[in-house]
Amino acid sequence: RARALRRGVEGKGVRQAAMAEVLADVEMMESLELSDGERSPRPPRAESASASANDAVPLMSGAGAKSCEPQGSDGGGDNPRSSASAMKSPSVSVADALEREQMLRQPATPLKHLIISSVFGNMLEWYDFGVFASFSTEISQAFFTGGRLEELLEVYGVFAVAFFARPLGGFLLGLIGDKYARTLSLQISVVAMGVSALVLSILPTNNVGTYKIGPPATILIVIVRIVQGLSVGGEMVGSMLYMVEHVPEKWKCLVSCVPMASAVGGTATGYLVSAIITALLTEDQRVLWGWRVAFALGVPAGAVGFMFRTCLSESHSFSSAIKKFAARHQNQHPFFFALRNAPGAMACLTLLSMLLCGYYAATVWYLQAWLEAFYTSLIAEEFQLSELQGRVLNTFLLYFALAGGALVTAFFIDLKGQNIAQHTLIGASASLLFILSPILLWLMSLGNRCYFCVAGGQLGNIVVFLPTTATLALFLVAQFPPQLQYTSIALAYNVGQAAFGGTIPFIATAMVVKNEFLLTPSFYVSGLALMGA
Repeated sequence: RARALRRGVEGKGVRQAAMAEVLADVEMMESLELSDGERSPRPPRAESASASANDAVPLMSGAGAKSCEPQGSDGGGDNPRSSASAMKSPSVSVADALEREQMLRQPATPLKHLIISSVFGNMLEWYDFGVFASFSTEISQAFFTGGRLEELLEVYGVFAVAFFARPLGGFLLGLIGDKYARTLSLQISVVAMGVSALVLSILPTNNVGTYKIGPPATILIVIVRIVQGLSVGGEMVGSMLYMVEHVPEKWKCLVSCVPMASAVGGTATGYLVSAIITALLTEDQRVLWGWRVAFALGVPAGAVGFMFRTCLSESHSFSSAIKKFAARHQNQHPFFFALRNAPGAMACLTLLSMLLCGYYAATVWYLQAWLEAFYTSLIAEEFQLSELQGRVLNTFLLYFALAGGALVTAFFIDLKGQNIAQHTLIGASASLLFILSPILLWLMSLGNRCYFCVAGGQLGNIVVFLPTTATLALFLVAQFPPQLQYTSIALAYNVGQAAFGGTIPFIATAMVVKNEFLLTPSFYVSGLALMGA
């Protein structure tokens, strides 16, 4: 059939070739779906591709008012496919062909729209997480009671709540994205995150300011964080898949890394805003209303992200895959179909992806959120860096080392033609982190006795982690077929984030407080790196 297709459509153009392939695929599907008793013999397809392409042209040009039946070369009624079963096929094929024609005529989404929508969406999602982590001390005083360390543990618990909601959000948005449209899931995600950021900026507090309402305020902030977790559960995976599906093979690693880098950039922007607010306001002002301003500043990014996402169109690869699946298995969702028919393979792939994502999530939040708290709050008080110093250092390293470094690493991987396997790069990165993590944390424990050691320790962790950040998205996408990618990857990624990423600030802080041995969290990170390798 492929050879006939190539011969028949030679010189007739790419669109006619696509139309002919659709017609042949639909006929093949219908012949397979008929039972042996119902299947009528089909004549040889010597002119199948050519006839299909020629038959489709009048329909595209508006001449389809004559008939939906293919005509002979002389325009008469003699039709080589005039059997009863074949009469059904052209009508289905025509609808199928017209749909493909409309899809092919639809202009492709410009690359700048892809990048802008991904950057603004992911930056908003992770900006709020960065602000929450950066203002953890102020938020703990506004919504919790107790000593400083107890309040910090409580606010890290609320931080983790959003991560526990992520698997459900990723699963629900993934079901929508795999069955209906990637763009719909992305629009829902960015709107929910923008609204929750606005609500968080006006929440009453527990015991601070004129808007204090007592313990119900703590319940309200937990509810808002759950909504944020539900929305962010589908954001990263959706934008990651959308980028991979719309770029040429040559730059897949670089473009698929954009959502990862923009997420880190969003966290860094949260730290930057918090650093500016910390420099301009007193501690009482920050506790009273400074953190509210930081959350409110993220709302416009949600509006911009939604505006660009309304201009996005679905990719050819996803549309073709989901249409073919729907033709064979009507009223079934691809994920549940695969789960029923290949439960072992699905469980194995999802579990392995989950462990890898857990290692990634724990390490990235260890680098982004906890290390700053370590050298500003958890080491001996006389050696601690000031909050302003910690936020400036962390922001600089996240922007230029983690986000920028990941893009540069991905660029060189593409430049070399991806000669090195992605799993090899991830394994090498995890192995180095397993060895170096305790040494680098010890350097940071020196605090203000050696500022260079603090910066060098965090930078060393980031550099070792770059190959994982650059290749993770492309590696995950390659594990599942298009019609299963959103749900499967979202489930694996967000369960890993919930189990390991959201809990690491709490677990690492508890290790330092209870054991009074500063390097204990580094051994936990080394164990996670071994799991990822």
